[in-house]
Amino acid sequence: MPVEPPIPQKEPPVPQPGQPTAPPDETPPMPGPSPDPTPMPTELPPPGPDIDVPSPGGPSIAPGQPIA
Repeated sequence: MPVEPPIPQKEPPVPQPGQPTAPPDETPPMPGPSPDPTPMPTELPPPGPDIDVPSPGGPSIAPGQPIA
């Protein structure tokens, strides 16, 4: 008897028509766009260190801290 309760809980989501099918379809597209934004941030860090090295020699390179 204790094994039956858990089974009925999984059935409610199945009866829903349209809703259960929509979430699964939307999940695949979401993971796709996430990888795109990730590669961009990775490219920004590399240029950062290069600017940090010259910043001490030329304050004009950093357009925020040196000006302030």
